[in-house]
Amino acid sequence: MRIRVTTKANLFEKRKQQLIEHGYRIEDEQPVPVNGLCFFIAVKAIGDSDAIDEMVSQAVNGCHRSDIADW
Repeated sequence: MRIRVTTKANLFEKRKQQLIEHGYRIEDEQPVPVNGLCFFIAVKAIGDSDAIDEMVSQAVNGCHRSDIADW
């Protein structure tokens, strides 16, 4: 799974660290802000059974849209 993370410059390192702690690898960093925003690509290899396990875990543990909005 690849996601592009765009964040304010002052939160760049914090967002990277959060994703690293969740098992993502960081690629294609753009730490220099453009219009106040920086970005990076976060990559996580998830097998078929791992993806299903992850979705079930999120559903059981109550991962809601509001949890993601803080990112």
